Order: sequence, then structure tokens, then C-alpha cells
Amino acid sequence: MINNQHRGGNFTSSKIVALLSMGSREMTEEELAAHKKAFPKSRKKTIESWPGKAALTYIDEKKMERRLGRSLSTEINARATSWGTLVEGRVFDLLGLEYTLTSKQTLLHPNYPFWAGSPDAEKKNTVPDFKCPLTLKSFCQLVDPLYLGLEGMDAMNMVRENHEDGDTYYWQIVSNACIKGYDYGELIVYMPYLAELLEIKEMARRDQSGKYKWIDYAEFDELPYLLPNGYYNNLNVIRFRIPPEDKDHLTLRVEAAGKLLIPSEDEVLSVVQAHHDAEVNATIVE
Repeated sequence: MINNQHRGGNFTSSKIVALLSMGSREMTEEELAAHKKAFPKSRKKTIESWPGKAALTYIDEKKMERRLGRSLSTEINARATSWGTLVEGRVFDLLGLEYTLTSKQTLLHPNYPFWAGSPDAEKKNTVPDFKCPLTLKSFCQLVDPLYLGLEGMDAMNMVRENHEDGDTYYWQIVSNACIKGYDYGELIVYMPYLAELLEIKEMARRDQSGKYKWIDYAEFDELPYLLPNGYYNNLNVIRFRIPPEDKDHLTLRVEAAGKLLIPSEDEVLSVVQAHHDAEVNATIVE
């Protein structure tokens, strides 16, 4: 994934949430006058505005990748990532025949070539996303809404509130739904039963890349698992209809960010002219 040509230099679903961050700016004279009229005692002089710091940082990183011709990230063997990559095949095996595994494919939005995503699977009018947490706490926070009787967006909103990456996961699914033109999302969360660990360790042992050796060498209690006949199921699915307004909101933000990522022809000519003028001035001084 790291060196995928569709991901380097483009906004990707996994980090798209950054583009939604808001910042603040000084009010214009007109805005300040209107605010004072509405709130005479207020001393506020700033107003919320886009883009925020996280959005600007992400856009700048993508600009760097475009200049470098490669991704900035080199952390391809992080344990949480390698665990999820190894066991996603088991997730797929536990799902029904209506699913197709697509995690190794990166897609571009049909209207915005700087917007990319890699949905984990394909299902009719649905974007599934697999999460195989490395910690039991993360697993509980992701699936507890289901065991409290919540479903749909109610369950997903609880995940967004309680899990530190819940909002990131939600907008990742929304982003992939925008790219695919689909209306539904599924957060699919997997944690193996203790009895499954032997097969998972064998999968790690058979892999020739070496990136899963730590799983093969790990003691059972160093790996995440569920006890048999316990409270939780190993496979949990939160299915929800994505609000159209959320897809519209994200699309507007990505479109605006694209204008900052890719300068217009006039902006490029302006930069070229500025360099030319600087060279001319330097020659005159000499």
C-alpha cells in the first residue's frame, strides 16, 4: 500500500477525516459589526473557518509526496497493521458469499483524481470496512454498542463517541462510499477465539516475508483473543445507511482541499514569473 501510485500524493479514505478539521480567523469588519449587533456584550473577534490545522498539515504532506513521487510513510511493519493484514482473510472466510475481498485494490473517485480509497470488501451498494484490533479494550469499544441493543447510525455514533479512532473509521467508510457511489456502510470487527490462535500463528509461520514472525513467536497471552462461550462473538457487524448530507459535506471539503493541493494554471504561471523576475533582478545587481 505504501508505494501504491494511486495513494501517494492523493487524499486517502484512511486519513480523510483530517480534511474536516476547522480552524478560526479574525472576523471581517462586516462580520464583527453583525456579531456585535446580535451579541452586544460579546468580545469575540474570531470566527470558525476552514481549513483547520490538521487539514492544512495533511494537504502539505500530500504536496510533499507529489514532489517526492512517493509516500512519506515507511511504517509498513507496525504490529497493529500487520496483525490486521494477516487476519483479514479469516474475516472474509467468516462472511457470506455476497462479499468479495478487495483490500489490495486502490480506487480513484470518478470525478476527483486526487481522492483515493481501498475498501476492504465489495458488497451490493455497501462499503464494508474490516477492523481487527490488537487490543481487547479497542475491540470492546468498537462492538459494545451492538451488545447494548443499538444498531445502524445509533451504534456507529456511539463508536464515534467512545473510540479514539471512531470518527476516523466512520469518515473512512463515508469516503469509500463516495468513491464507490454506495449508500450503506458496514464496520466489521473481528477478534479471534482462543481456539483460532493456533491457525493464525500457523498462517504467520507460513508467510515468507518475515513481517509476521512476531505473531508466530508470541505467547498466546501476548496476542488478542476471546474466551470460548464468552460474552462477545468473534465477528460483529455494524451496518448503517450513510446520511447523504455527510457524503455531500465530505465531497465539498475534498473538492476545496483539491484546489489547495493542485494549483491552477494561473498560479503556476505566477510562480514561474516570480522566479524569472528574481533571476533578472539578480543579474542586474551583478
